[in-house]
Amino acid sequence: MNTLINVGVARLEVGSNPAVLRTILGSCVGICIYDRIKKIGGLAHILLPNWVKDGVKEKYADTAVPLLIAQLLKMGCTREFMSAKIAGGASMFKFQSNMALGQIGQRNVEMSRQALQEKGIPIVAEDVGGNVGRVIDFFLEDGRMKVKAAGEEKLYYKV
Repeated sequence: MNTLINVGVARLEVGSNPAVLRTILGSCVGICIYDRIKKIGGLAHILLPNWVKDGVKEKYADTAVPLLIAQLLKMGCTREFMSAKIAGGASMFKFQSNMALGQIGQRNVEMSRQALQEKGIPIVAEDVGGNVGRVIDFFLEDGRMKVKAAGEEKLYYKV
């Protein structure tokens, strides 16, 4: 029986096989990192691209990625066996007057990619953009990510 761990907004959680990490995303991005040898992984639910020194580093892509990697390393993971999958970053808001808010999903995706690249973690799958929210399940038994969006499910197996 899999243990379900819900990951809230601006939170990150780690776990090991057979846990399943779940989160719900709109313009936010879910960053899943998995060690394919240890079968340990983590999920960060980031709300915004860049930390604004408010103390909540889990909320931002540029600070959540290093925090998540550090927690995985503490659990015995090895960086060279880690890979990432990202999902979310939808354009949920249609504001003509505020282009910055309208592009927050895209900016979240770009900063998530950049933060992972800076830490040397390859992204092996993405389900990003569009204009619908997503529910993601990240299965730590094999690293697959299930994405439910607009009544459809997609599975991403590569680790």
